[in-house]
Parts: sequence; structure tokens; C-alpha cells
Amino acid sequence: MKRFGIIGYPLSHTFSPLIHQAAFRHHGIDADYSIVELPKDRFRSAIAELRKEHWQGFNVTIPYKTEIIPFLNTLDPLAERIGAVNTINITQAGQWQGYNTDYLGFLDPLQNHFSQLKRCLLIGAGGAALAVGFALLEQTAVAELVIINRSLDRAKRLMNKLNAYKELDYTALQLDTSRPSLPLFDLIINTTSVGMGETKREMPLNPLLFADNRTIVYDLIYNPLETEFLATARKKGLQTINGIAMLIGQAAESFKIWTGYTFPEKLRIQLKDELSGKKGNHN
Repeated sequence: MKRFGIIGYPLSHTFSPLIHQAAFRHHGIDADYSIVELPKDRFRSAIAELRKEHWQGFNVTIPYKTEIIPFLNTLDPLAERIGAVNTINITQAGQWQGYNTDYLGFLDPLQNHFSQLKRCLLIGAGGAALAVGFALLEQTAVAELVIINRSLDRAKRLMNKLNAYKELDYTALQLDTSRPSLPLFDLIINTTSVGMGETKREMPLNPLLFADNRTIVYDLIYNPLETEFLATARKKGLQTINGIAMLIGQAAESFKIWTGYTFPEKLRIQLKDELSGKKGNHN
């Protein structure tokens, strides 16, 4: 039996096992998918132990999408450019290969809107924000990108990295209780964990401060299915997107890397319906 799993912390209700076990069954693959929960104080030693064991691949989630990179043997060019990894493929020779499939998963629900997304607000500056930022630069018409984060230094680092790849009108701001003087945006994206778990009644910021009736509000969180951030936008009639489509999209790309098989549309619809009726953690 082949062994796969997800590395992160915490992982008490992640949906990844449900998604991948369903895909293994669909394709008749003898494989198991496990939760590998690694507290930060055990991360380095636990990775060293995992490298001695017989695994075929992992997904990597918060908070380790950048921390995992030094433990990899090779990086896919896209993952290297982004600087974050959410998928590891392990070869028969035991080589750990890093990939980023968040990039493609994020874009899935925006396919029909690329040309209209010229002014974007990105909340957060972690591993998910890295993938989202590069996706916006490569696939949309973005001309102005504002990055807002609790740590201004991290926001600036992300801004500088994106600017080195493609020159745009960038702004980096610190996320605090004040209201920055900003324009209205075509797309507002929350890449932080604010809105899930103990912060499920909170918002990273009020999206209505920076939205008009055409703004798309996107939250990468899928638990709850509608965060306060999205609910606030929906109640004003704005288009909202939660993290379910991205979750399934990035999982499908990981699965293809591991097995060579795709997620057929029927399986994607089945998973979306099933996950929309359940609760879990951010992947």
C-alpha cells in the first residue's frame, strides 16, 4: 500500500484525507492518506524521522509551507519562484521533490474574471499569500496590488519579491485597527487564518471599506464555509468565494503529481457537495 499524508499544525479536522481517499477509491489505487500533525518544537526532528520512513508524498499546510523547503532535495521551478511548497513527491530513490499547487487551485474560481481584476487587495504575507501573489501577476490584469499584513516587514518582503518578478504599482501596509486610505478594489483576498477556529467571529478587516458593487471578496478559509469576512460582503450583495474550490483544485494537482491521474469533473462536483456540508480546518 502506498502512503501519503498531510504535514501541518494544527490538523484536527483537515479535509485532505477525505478528498484524497475518495480519489484513490475512484481510480482503484491501493493507498492510504494520513494526518501528520507536527508541533513547531518537534518539526525539525519529526521531518528527519519521516525521511527515514516509506512514504510516497505529502501535502504541506500552515505553518510549514516555507519552513519545509530546506528539507527538500529539489524544487519545481514554479515552487522555487514562489518560495513556498504545499506538495512533496517522493521518488523511489527517496528524493523529496517540492511543488506548489496552491497557485492553480487559487485561480480555479476566478477563470472568468481575469481581465477585470486590475486593482487587488491581498491580506496576509505568508506561504499562501506568496502563491496567490504570483498567480495574480501571471494570470490576471492586475496593475495595482496592495499587501496588508500584521507584520509590515513581512508585507514589504512579499512586495519586494513580487516586484522583482513583475513591476507594478505596489503598496505594503501594516494591518492594525486604523483605516488606511485606500482606493476601491476589484478583488479582496484573505490569505490569513483570521476567521477560523478561535477567531471565527473576527475579520482581518472589513471588506466593505474598500469595495464597490463589482468587488469580488475571496477568503481562502473553508471552515466555516462562510466566514464573517464573506458574510459581511454577501449581505451587501457582493460576489463571494470561499476556499472550497481552491482546496479541491490544489488537491487535484497534488494527486496528479503523485499518481498521474486527474480528478474528473464528476469527482470534483461530488467532493464540493460533500465538503460543503461538513466542517474542517484550513488546508
